[in-house]
Amino acid sequence: MKITGKIWKFPQDDINTGLIRKQMYNHLPFEEQGKHCMESLDPDFAARARPGDIIVAGRNFGCGSSTPAHQSILALGIPAVIAESYGKLFLSNCASGGLWPISCSGIVGLADTGDPIEIDTGGWQVRNLVTGKTLQCAPLPGFYREMIELGGEKAYLKARLARGAGG
Repeated sequence: MKITGKIWKFPQDDINTGLIRKQMYNHLPFEEQGKHCMESLDPDFAARARPGDIIVAGRNFGCGSSTPAHQSILALGIPAVIAESYGKLFLSNCASGGLWPISCSGIVGLADTGDPIEIDTGGWQVRNLVTGKTLQCAPLPGFYREMIELGGEKAYLKARLARGAGG
């Protein structure tokens, strides 16, 4: 699968779930939560981001609490985040929600905000479409990949039940 989009670069390390979306917005519907996505780092981000855009970030993205902050990213129509590394629980929450959490060493240096990039989830590569530079990414476990491709954990479990517990 190939995902192409314009990037929004947040190069700092340790962007926790509270910076992705403040906990005070937990009670809001997902669409409303999206309006507050990344507002602590860029107050205009949610208003300017478009469906299909991609977030690029530094190390340990999504660290911190178990808050499902990935939902605010999904609410904006963003299909993927590419970071140097992730908080373990956030990575799992992304896959469960159908958001691609791509781990890619060196990603912060590959592109700038506004650059179009292409993610190849088959070959696990990211390519800057302006410069042509490519980076190899860490592949996700097969079940995470299938879960994301099906749209998240619920669809994944339904598909597994439909084909039998062994499949």
